[in-house]
Amino acid sequence: MHKRNPHIARALFWVGLALLILSFYELCVRLDASWGWAKGYFVSHYEAGTPVAIVLKHIPYDNLWRWGYMLLCALLGLWAVASRRTRRSSAMMLFPAAALTVLGFTMRLTIFGDLTRTLKLLPLTAFAALCLLHVLIPLPEPRRQSRPAFAPQPMQTYQRRRRSDRRKAS
Repeated sequence: MHKRNPHIARALFWVGLALLILSFYELCVRLDASWGWAKGYFVSHYEAGTPVAIVLKHIPYDNLWRWGYMLLCALLGLWAVASRRTRRSSAMMLFPAAALTVLGFTMRLTIFGDLTRTLKLLPLTAFAALCLLHVLIPLPEPRRQSRPAFAPQPMQTYQRRRRSDRRKAS
């Protein structure tokens, strides 16, 4: 199970790269959007003299789950790009890819609606499907090249015999 199908391995590389780029981009966008809100929130409570323990109670922790999800998707894409994409590694990546796909369709990730969420999860779904295909599709048998029945002797062997015959004759 350690061999790989080169076509599926190449497709896994490109889909993994797309997953890595999209996940990292969305993670950066979400962190940037949350940083502005958090900075304003903490500054306003600091000026009011509110204790930090009370401020931490009012932070919306839903964003942390989304950050973690995007970070896990980026790590899965990085794993796909950095690995050799053999059948064994595809079998190991299959469960995390399927779990992140199911989690992605159950989480509300965007404010733009279902179409945008589906387009964002398309690389992850394709990645899970490719991992499954790579595990299930058997590898084609390698072709054996037939050897000719008569193989001529190399020229060096003929010349060596010829020189040895000359030495014996003299």
